[in-house]
Amino acid sequence: MKIRSAVRVAGLLAAALVTSACATPDTQSLPEAPASAPALPDSPVKLNILDVSGDLAHMQPVIENYKKAHPELVSGITYETGAPADVAGKLAAQQAAGRVSIDIVLTGIEGLSNMRAQKTLVQLTPAYESAVPALSSQLTEAGSVMQKAGGGYGITDSADANGPLLTYSKSRVGTPPATPEELLAWAKKHPGKFSYANPTGGSGPANQFIDALPHMLGDTNPDDPKTWDYLAELNKYTGTYYAKTSESFDAVTKGAIDMTLTSGGWDQQQHANGTLGKDIEVAAFDDPKLVIEGRYVTVPRGVEADKLAVVLDLAKWMLKPDQQALTYALHGSGFPVKGVTPDLAPADIAAVFKKYGRPELVEKLQKGMPIAPMAGTNVQAKFAEWNEKIGSKK
Repeated sequence: MKIRSAVRVAGLLAAALVTSACATPDTQSLPEAPASAPALPDSPVKLNILDVSGDLAHMQPVIENYKKAHPELVSGITYETGAPADVAGKLAAQQAAGRVSIDIVLTGIEGLSNMRAQKTLVQLTPAYESAVPALSSQLTEAGSVMQKAGGGYGITDSADANGPLLTYSKSRVGTPPATPEELLAWAKKHPGKFSYANPTGGSGPANQFIDALPHMLGDTNPDDPKTWDYLAELNKYTGTYYAKTSESFDAVTKGAIDMTLTSGGWDQQQHANGTLGKDIEVAAFDDPKLVIEGRYVTVPRGVEADKLAVVLDLAKWMLKPDQQALTYALHGSGFPVKGVTPDLAPADIAAVFKKYGRPELVEKLQKGMPIAPMAGTNVQAKFAEWNEKIGSKK
């Protein structure tokens, strides 16, 4: 199955304005990143991890396993969460002050692109590939695409072509829309009953939807306005845009809206944790165009060499098939590395996947066309376009 790059949205010139407006940190007082992968330290280090993508819901047990397996390398780990729109500014402020307290940022492509634009990240590959020697050979097709999309500024720890999908109330909606045109027609008949999370906040399903629309609508020319014309028309009948993806699921459950956007991982997670009940179903579009959703381990500039060495070793650990299998209960439809099977997962995790994994949906999705997510300056352009033509109109 051939991977196609996402179509660039109209208004790419906005990216240059956004990027130039970002303050580049003064890093003269920061330690220089080593030219090659540093050696592991002789004494353990303490790591501070900032998650701006919800990655800890999948990967915290994996990270804790690394800590248990390597007490000679890690003395402790602290966790904090934040927003992908804010992380670049937070790092820039710490770097300008010459005191970086964050050792790892777990992020999606949106946060990575923003941090990269403000030059707050260490480029991990190709300089440090010796620390993750099997990276190129062990990645799946989706994992390879995500790794390339990150430009070397992160090591992908998840990758799955699993959306956009629709989450809906079966009792209130009945048969869900099967095409973008049917979704628009449904929204017109039911104003305010369809909505989704604000994509600029880093919502995976929202960004998958926007990135997939050019392919679903035949918008093959970057200057072709079909995608944004469609979103502007849909906006007339859309309810409030939510700050977080999880809020949109709560709204469906409580009846504030009848339908929202989701992905395979979100659907499995939200049903497994009880947020979505039996009445809430999931559906793929006909001829699905699937955008790869993934997350990265990234390192801010200014992190000491000893900690950088441990982070690289941790990233390698996070890609081990037996550790990836621990995420089956939340993310069982696709992985960044080869060889991840349910039999590698503990029995309780495999049972959750068996109950909520929706094999019929996975089978349909496997026939879809995987698409690389928008990355780099295209992300800033997309957000500027969405804010101008969609978000500001509400």
